[in-house]
Amino acid sequence: MNIKNEDVLIFADEVSRDFKLTGETVHAVKSTTLKIIKKKFTIISGRSGAGKTTLLNIISGIDKPSGGRVLFDGKNLANFSEKELTELRKTTLGIVFQSFSLLPLLSAYENVELPLRINGVNSKERKERTVELLSLVGLSHRYSHRPYELSGGEQQRVAIARALSTKPSVIIADEPTGQLDSNNTENVFGIFRNMIEEYDSTVILTTHDSRMMGYADKLFELNSGNLREIDI
Repeated sequence: MNIKNEDVLIFADEVSRDFKLTGETVHAVKSTTLKIIKKKFTIISGRSGAGKTTLLNIISGIDKPSGGRVLFDGKNLANFSEKELTELRKTTLGIVFQSFSLLPLLSAYENVELPLRINGVNSKERKERTVELLSLVGLSHRYSHRPYELSGGEQQRVAIARALSTKPSVIIADEPTGQLDSNNTENVFGIFRNMIEEYDSTVILTTHDSRMMGYADKLFELNSGNLREIDI
């Protein structure tokens, strides 16, 4: 596949990330180069502890690399102010964290609606979009439940619906189906694929589930901080 510069949305150029733990240096990501292509489904596979979360945090601007640089649409993330990074995550990125990060005092409905409210979407459109997404992830019957009343898998689906609420152009998901059964896992991967086809979104997702690799346009494996591309 010939890749043109204008097709590259995110370019991680020789990035690395080191952490100091109990006097030792842990090389979580080792001199990694990764090109994320626009409107494609990129899957990064690897076992727990391989460095997948660290790499996603770097390319989304949540964390800074120890070495190298990350270009987002040609612009170096290192030059973004905190305000610019916040705006990027609010308007462009939809992020699904492993930890869900749901607000405990808000219902499932309110958690999904909140990004729309923050972005000034009118009440009619907010309601339609929130209802649509909760139905899409199979939680039409759990609108009014707070996170502590939901199972881990249900919380994960609420987090996915929330990330999709603003129809982001880039979706970054860290093990988004880790607590879902095989049927719901396939449904979620189908939702992400639909975001590409219907909204021209770009999807970057990590998983250890080998059954889902067939959804990828680009497939990588991360092992002990080292990244390699897998032919598909």
